[in-house]
Amino acid sequence: MPAYPGPTANLKGTQRRSGRAGTVWINGNMHGEVVSVEWGVEAEQIAVSIPGTWQDEMKPGAESRRGTFRYHDVDDRWRLFVWRFFEARRAGDRSAAAFPEFDIITKIDDIGAPAPSIWVLEGCQFFSYDGGHSQDDGILQRDVQFAYRRDRPLEAFEYGPNGLIYTRG
Repeated sequence: MPAYPGPTANLKGTQRRSGRAGTVWINGNMHGEVVSVEWGVEAEQIAVSIPGTWQDEMKPGAESRRGTFRYHDVDDRWRLFVWRFFEARRAGDRSAAAFPEFDIITKIDDIGAPAPSIWVLEGCQFFSYDGGHSQDDGILQRDVQFAYRRDRPLEAFEYGPNGLIYTRG
């Protein structure tokens, strides 16, 4: 069977990102306890009925931007962050009407990859926290879901037919 003829055909193993080498920065501070970040953008699909036919079509609607980060549970930092927001609202503190926003910068800098991949998620917010433990747990890890306003590449690359293509935002 012939190899895939595209620009990523037959890349060496060292040229494929493993995803194990990354950092997360929140408001200018590296958070070493954050061990993974995933995010996605989704356009709502609006069903449109076509009168007089037996078919529907779809058109794009509003965008939703959600993500999750996982961290090692070494203290109550994230729970206290959200808990303080809820407590201030309950006490009638008008300054707490809007949840504090933060930015996340992710960097994948894998050995062998031709360049790092750095993206920023701007205007992040989260509205929940969890806790608990189990004797079956090794190292406690927590998943925190968040929403964000905008994402953009600070440094990104792709393999093109004539070599690497860099995008800087």
